[in-house]
Amino acid sequence: MNLQESIERVVAQQQGTFGVYVKHLITMESASVNGDRLFQTASVFKVPILATLMRDVVEGRTDLNQRVRLTSEDIVPGSGIFKELEPGVEVTIKDLATMMIIVSDNLATDQVLSIVGKERVQEYMSELGLSKTFIRFNCWELLSLCVGLEPKPYSLTYYQKLNHLLNHDEMDQDSIVYQETTENNVSTPIEMGILLEHIVTKKVISEEASAKIFDIMTKQQLRNRIPRLLPKGTLVGCKSGTLGSVVNDCGIVQLPDKKGLFVIAVFSKDNPTIPQGEEVIAKLALTAYDYFVTSS
Repeated sequence: MNLQESIERVVAQQQGTFGVYVKHLITMESASVNGDRLFQTASVFKVPILATLMRDVVEGRTDLNQRVRLTSEDIVPGSGIFKELEPGVEVTIKDLATMMIIVSDNLATDQVLSIVGKERVQEYMSELGLSKTFIRFNCWELLSLCVGLEPKPYSLTYYQKLNHLLNHDEMDQDSIVYQETTENNVSTPIEMGILLEHIVTKKVISEEASAKIFDIMTKQQLRNRIPRLLPKGTLVGCKSGTLGSVVNDCGIVQLPDKKGLFVIAVFSKDNPTIPQGEEVIAKLALTAYDYFVTSS
């Protein structure tokens, strides 16, 4: 069974809708299912933000050591730890970028995105040829819309309402954030795989900047998707994302015995449960890993 058939077999057994792209970066063998289809990226959109930030650092626009003071009005619900700290703490932009990836910190993400700017992220994705990758909303806006609220500036009352709706999974399935439209935070499995390939082959900005991105991604704390079933000690740089029934992960996986690396991007929606979506992603990663180990 070839790679394409192996990937298709895993996807065919699932209840949700999946988009998959895998590619070995030495043999260049690849496979995809719904590879060009638009999917809600959820927190995977933090990878394009990180790549753009690092380009700005290389170009001298941003200093990773610059400190940012976090206030109560910067709080964003959902994943992360900065929202739990006392207001007034000062952190570096590097701290924000790191937490944005390794614990998917939403407050950190919105801070980094405000520093970089949505427009610059969009411009950079276009420069890289990623014509179907769009970031229209920050985390605050995305989370507001997904529960049917019109995004408003921070207030304690609004934050409490938003947090309550999120904690009770009161999602608005008719919201734009669940639609396959370029007016949403979307990408395709192929385009996210291409971005990962640019990172690992050090074509994003510079060799040093690409290495920093990969290093941060290897420290992501959520390991129950792409890395979950892979042999212990396998080096994986990844970034996951979850929003309602959307369960995603994308990553760079190192193969043993100098057999190279492969990239994998899995987007999905309509999963019966989050754990079921996570299990599928883990199976897809293991399928690709086993295939490349035996064929390369």
